[in-house]
Amino acid sequence: MNFGDTKTSGEVFFSPRDNATEEDDGYCMAFVYDWKTEKTEFVMWDAKTMNETPYLQAETTVRDPNGFHFFFVPQS
Repeated sequence: MNFGDTKTSGEVFFSPRDNATEEDDGYCMAFVYDWKTEKTEFVMWDAKTMNETPYLQAETTVRDPNGFHFFFVPQS
């Protein structure tokens, strides 16, 4: 993915969709840091299509360090 000249991404994490039927049916997620604005965004893409347009893009309230490792725990 091309984030632009002032943005970099940490590691990309894959999470399968609920009730996924294929190996790539899920989301790719990453924290993207903008060195110019000093802000971080959480970004999700459709892993099956890898469309350049994010499925979700949300600014975080704090700066997440580049290279920040994360994982997700299902609510259940």
